Amino acid sequence: MTSSRADTQEPSVHIMATDHAVRARSSALSCIIGQDIVILPDVLGKYCVRELTARVDDLVVLAGVVAFADRAVQRKAASAWSRALHLTLPVHDRAFWERPESVTALTQTLDALTGDKWSFAFRPRTKQTPVNPQATLALSGQQCTVIPFSDGLDSLAVARLTQHDDPDTALLLVTTGTHRCVAPDARVRRVTIPFTIPSKRVRFPETSYRSRAFVFGVMAGIAAHLVGAHRIIVPESGQSSLGPWLLPVGNEAADIRTHPLFTARLANFLSAALVTPIRFDHPQLWKTKGETLGEMYQLGLHDQWWMTRSCPRRRHVSIDGRSVQCGVCAACLLRRQSLHAAGLDESKDRYFWADLNAPTLAQAAPSRARLTTQNDARHAWCGTLELAHLAEYVCDDHYRFSRATAELADALGISKAIVCHNLTRLLAAHAKEWKGFLAPLAHESFLLRWQRALKC
Repeated sequence: MTSSRADTQEPSVHIMATDHAVRARSSALSCIIGQDIVILPDVLGKYCVRELTARVDDLVVLAGVVAFADRAVQRKAASAWSRALHLTLPVHDRAFWERPESVTALTQTLDALTGDKWSFAFRPRTKQTPVNPQATLALSGQQCTVIPFSDGLDSLAVARLTQHDDPDTALLLVTTGTHRCVAPDARVRRVTIPFTIPSKRVRFPETSYRSRAFVFGVMAGIAAHLVGAHRIIVPESGQSSLGPWLLPVGNEAADIRTHPLFTARLANFLSAALVTPIRFDHPQLWKTKGETLGEMYQLGLHDQWWMTRSCPRRRHVSIDGRSVQCGVCAACLLRRQSLHAAGLDESKDRYFWADLNAPTLAQAAPSRARLTTQNDARHAWCGTLELAHLAEYVCDDHYRFSRATAELADALGISKAIVCHNLTRLLAAHAKEWKGFLAPLAHESFLLRWQRALKC
């Protein structure tokens, strides 16, 4: 599947998507639509009240094949982050997809998102994706806003703030299928990603899965196109959108999954593919997560916030047989810092490593819990490092800061001076919240000891 002339060379893989099992070249990895990507007719039917158009059908298959390729081809992260991924896939509207401007918009979007080198070839497709049309999105006569919805705190807060600010607008949430309520309101609809990628035939060794943002963005764009939505809201606050981009880890490509650098490219690509103006808004970009939650709290919209989940490691930790949040990864520490800043009661949450006053990470876990491993400690240390370094981001490194603000200003279409002012304020607010979060901890807390070690 993977070929390289040396161990340090980037993986170069050809992925061939087909409607039927066919014999592919020995060097290619086959992706069989219907086996490796299973499109769910009932779920897809919730996006439309009639048969899919050719272009929308192509976009659904494209999103699935991209996700398959991204997860099936492992990076050689120790030597190089990038991979060369060449996809051949069947499409209905081959003339559109083979236009140079279409290929360029698609590859530039994915290259920037995942840090890889994507290329595409297209073959005619005769098979139509099955769909059972329903009326879920029948929101005629109503303005509608689409939100890619992760069931996290940012998603919940922004959905409720949007409802509060614009009560006449219906919300359409594009989710992974976890059914938790934003509000008991008939104006809120959910649709889920309409395909699954089973792992029965092909291993999925790559865990970075940056293309998840492409999948959610494409399906949000399709939903917006079908209901005539005026905008798609990216709910993440400033630390989540901008922090991983400002401070990439090791040799990883900068993480821009919820950054305007990605959404601007995706909007251009989707607008051309759907022949519909698609716009992504970042209403909380210049606010910390704590400020966003504080606004929700002050308006009395915070009921059941503890039903949300932020931790990417929930599959690996449990208490009494029930999955819980780890409490010490970057996402969990940001959640806990933000709850503290907003004045919300953290005791309603459940974490595995809950006691941040403990002298060691192992002692922060419940008694009789599983052993704390080196991998657990690595995740906790990296989480601390990420938030601490963002709190100490030096804006007077003129070259680095100037380049970052210029890139962000270009993506947002606003002046560099405005970006400089807003970004400086955001970083100062994060630093204040991080310091306030650490202040009540015991002197021998493992988290405080790690913080002091970072300053040595």
